[in-house]
Amino acid sequence: MNKETGQPTYEGTLPSYLFRGNDLASAVYFETSDCTGTPYMTLPILPRMPFPVKGKYRVRGETDVWAMRTFRSSWQDDGACYSFANRPPTEDMEAFPMGPEVTVTPPAGFQGPLHLEQRR
Repeated sequence: MNKETGQPTYEGTLPSYLFRGNDLASAVYFETSDCTGTPYMTLPILPRMPFPVKGKYRVRGETDVWAMRTFRSSWQDDGACYSFANRPPTEDMEAFPMGPEVTVTPPAGFQGPLHLEQRR
């Protein structure tokens, strides 16, 4: 969350992997060759953390399993479909199925800026 506005932001969740981005569309892959069916996120994102894709937020569900999959297409940065049909072989990588788009807003009564505080 942005410390000043309370708006959601995205940051990678593994200590060895830090990524900041406005849109993660290029990390979305499909098992079909025409970007239809279930979209899969290939970045390691923890459950319940919002992440932006094509201007909307998605959240990884508690039961969305990170597993090896075979992909035949992906979205480009602008959301257009890129098919691997003319480019063998297909791509195998780990991913989890993306859930539906969600609305992410600051908590009611949010007052920024946030700051670190140590309590004893």
